Formats: sequence, structure tokens, C-alpha cells
Amino acid sequence: MPDDLPNNKSLKSILNNDINNLLIASSGVSISSQEYKRSVRGLLAARPLVLAQNVGMPDPVIYRSKVATHWNKHIVEISLKTWPKSNPARVRGTAQIQAAAMRSLLAMGTDPLELTIEVCRQEGVLVLASYRMNAEDWHKNTWMLSDFGRAHEQSRILDTGALDPMDPEVYNHRKDLFREVAENFDIDGIEFDYMRWNHMISKPLENYPILTREVSETRKMLDEVARKKGRERLILGARVGYSLDGPPVGRSDFSCKDLGLDIKNWIDRGLVDYLCPSYFWPRLPGMPKTTEFVELAKHSKTGIYPTVFPYAAWQDEPKQTLIAETNKEAMARLLGEICQAGLKGYAEGADGLSTFNWVHHHQPGMVHNPMRTGWGLGSKKVQMRAHQNLGSPATLRECLKVGMTED
Repeated sequence: MPDDLPNNKSLKSILNNDINNLLIASSGVSISSQEYKRSVRGLLAARPLVLAQNVGMPDPVIYRSKVATHWNKHIVEISLKTWPKSNPARVRGTAQIQAAAMRSLLAMGTDPLELTIEVCRQEGVLVLASYRMNAEDWHKNTWMLSDFGRAHEQSRILDTGALDPMDPEVYNHRKDLFREVAENFDIDGIEFDYMRWNHMISKPLENYPILTREVSETRKMLDEVARKKGRERLILGARVGYSLDGPPVGRSDFSCKDLGLDIKNWIDRGLVDYLCPSYFWPRLPGMPKTTEFVELAKHSKTGIYPTVFPYAAWQDEPKQTLIAETNKEAMARLLGEICQAGLKGYAEGADGLSTFNWVHHHQPGMVHNPMRTGWGLGSKKVQMRAHQNLGSPATLRECLKVGMTED
């Protein structure tokens, strides 16, 4: 483990990886620890300084736990329940691959988080356990993915698939969950992802102090665990809304205030080491209101890392969605737009950049089965090239100049 951690404002690039995209791309029941670690190395070929690996929603999780439900337990049932009109064979197949891979790793006495940590240590990359704080990826059925959720159906936020931390039982369950991962795994910290999806707490304009208490108590817990482990500190980061107090943008993007996130309080009290302002899933340039966060954090130790997304508006045209590696013109155009978005973030005062759910690692030789074919291999190669240069304005400018030329 690292003897010390870099300054919060010098983390360069933070890669937030999806909870299940390595499981989906695996060989399922035949998976080995070596196969999974090879996939993690493919992920880290993007050269982030920090990997914020999504490990829970917050419950279920992809690591061995006595507090939370394991990812494999309900995933097939709830996937079929959520998408009954989709191709049932495909839905069942992808869910079964995830479940089988998770079961196999658990039977070996290991899990995706432990293997990820091992590779990160070898590669010199900091690793954080990232939690989607009220994920609704399985829409109104998401609460049914965990045993705790099934036992607390009455604790759901009205008309959502998310549990309400206003309920003390929900709050305390999450508190136990975060302590368990910090104490039992060699992580460098925890990230709270408040951008997946839109409902962090009931009546957020009234109940926001509960979320602040959650951040504050997690900060205190991480400090305690760090001392017990003989470490100077453990990181606490957060992915947050696109603006401090801006108007809603469409159905997906809300300000931090409207989500119940009291960012000024967090920064003033030194509760968070970094923040990643972000839109939900924008088209390029799609950069958040970075200057608002930079101004608030300029006299603090909190680093600001706005999130860059890898999908351009022109790709919504049917013929442009999938970019083949032979389409050099489209690849150059996409690379240029990603680099320009990153440079915009730096120009607005960002300390570095973050990314969310890039699929650069879904390439032959990196994962067993590169399933995210809708992007096209050209898109994936562009993402890899761009991410390797996100750490500074100088490398981004050089990337713009050189383009897709191989190193």
C-alpha cells in the first residue's frame, strides 16, 4: 500500500469504472483470477492515477461481505423482471454471465475488488471503492437486488427504486457497509457517487443535513481506520451534480442543491478530498459548471475534477453511432472533441479531470468477450488514447497535435 497519498489537487485523472462491465465481458463460470486481473490491466492501460471502482449500489456489492448482498444473488431474476419486453435470451445471458463469474470468484476465496486492488498495487494506481449512492439502474426494481432492500420495501423513496437514508435502518446499514469495506480491504479510500441516479434522499431541500451527516461520519470513520492501519489518511471523494444551484437540465440533471448535496459545507469543513462535478450522460462538450466549484474550493484542500464524457452529439446520427477503427476521420473528430472538452475544464480552473464509464478496455486481448460493440472499436481506441493524456493541459494539447498516431 502507498506510504502516503498525493495532494488532493494533484490526482491528475480519476477513472470511475462501472460495477459490472468486467463481469459481463468475462467467461462467466470458467473465469479465473488471472482472467479478471488481465481485464483490470486493460482498464488501467488508460493510465489513471486513481481508479474509483464502482463496487456497490450501495447494496448489492461485488466483494465478499457479511453486511451486503453479493452481486450474483438476484441479478438474473431482477434483470428479467426489469426488461421483460427486451430480448429475454440476451437479458438472461448477460445476467447469467455476471452471476456465474461472481459465484466462481467467491468459490475461489476471492472477489473482483480484491483482484482489482492487487493489480492496482502492481501498477501504482490508487484504488477507491466507489458506491452509487442511490442507483436505479434496474429502475423501480433496483431495491430488489439486495436482501436488505427486500426486507425494507417500505423504506423506498416514493415512486422510485431507491431506498431513503432518512430511514435510520437504511442509514445505519450503509454506515456498516462503508466501515466493512474500509476495514477489510486495502483500499485508498471511498467515493460516493451521487450522480446515479436522481433521488438521493426524500425531500432533499429539507433533508439534506442527513446526507451531510453521512459524509461527515464517513470522513471520521476513514480517519479512524487510517490510524489503525498506520496510514496518514484515506481519501473521501464524491461525484456530484453539474452545478451548485443551477436549474434542472432535462429529466436527468439536477444541481447539487436539488440533489441534497451541501457542497459548501463539505468543503468548508474539509470533509471531502475531491469532487467530480458532472452531468448525468451528456454529449460533448458536455462539461459541468466547473468554475462554480473551483471558486468555492480555491482556499481549501479539496480538489476539483470535472467529468469528461466520450460521446459526441453527432454520434446520435444512426450512421455515426458505431465508429470502426477504419473510420479515421470520425476517430480524429471524436479525439479532438474529447481533448477540447478536457482543455475547457483546465481553462476553468480544474485540478485534473475525471471520467465515467468509458469502454476503452473492451478491446480484443484486454477482456475475454468485448461485449460493448455498440461503440465500435474505433471509439474504444479513441477513448484509450484520450484518457492516457487527460492528466495535464500539456499532454492534452500534444494529443490534439499528434492525433491517433501510435506511441
